[in-house]
Amino acid sequence: MKNVPKIFASILLLLIIWSTYVFLNFPNKEKIKAKLKDNYSENVTPEKNNIEKLIKLDKDNKRTILLGKAESSKMYKSWFPFTTHKFGKNETEKILKILNDGSNYIWGEIGTPYYDQIIVFFDKEENEIGYVNISLDGQIDVFPNIALTKWGCLSDKGFRELVTVIRIE
Repeated sequence: MKNVPKIFASILLLLIIWSTYVFLNFPNKEKIKAKLKDNYSENVTPEKNNIEKLIKLDKDNKRTILLGKAESSKMYKSWFPFTTHKFGKNETEKILKILNDGSNYIWGEIGTPYYDQIIVFFDKEENEIGYVNISLDGQIDVFPNIALTKWGCLSDKGFRELVTVIRIE
């Protein structure tokens, strides 16, 4: 019985250390945006009446979601056990091709999404260059954003493709 408080204290200490580690190592998308805001032009959220003009503007300015710029990416799960997975260049390019395909998006949104995973993209020097927040309901939040993502609601096809590429089981 004398060991119960010691065991409880040890478990509590381990939980505090683990929680601190997760908190300090989980990506902060606001910091990523703030750090990179000068590297990307501001995008206007498209509406049905201006989407074609905005997509043309993106194409004219050669704006994509990091195509050819990312060397690797790392996926963080937003729930216990808060695991991570590193993707190499080929897997990262597959993810980015899906995100850059306008046919993978539909008009609409799911309301207030809960983002289950975040994938952070890195350049050759391992600097953060963007991210995609993924809701398992089919909604994404991507930075840098371009018009073809519409409001970030993936089509069934787009969602299936993305989930297939990021599945790490």
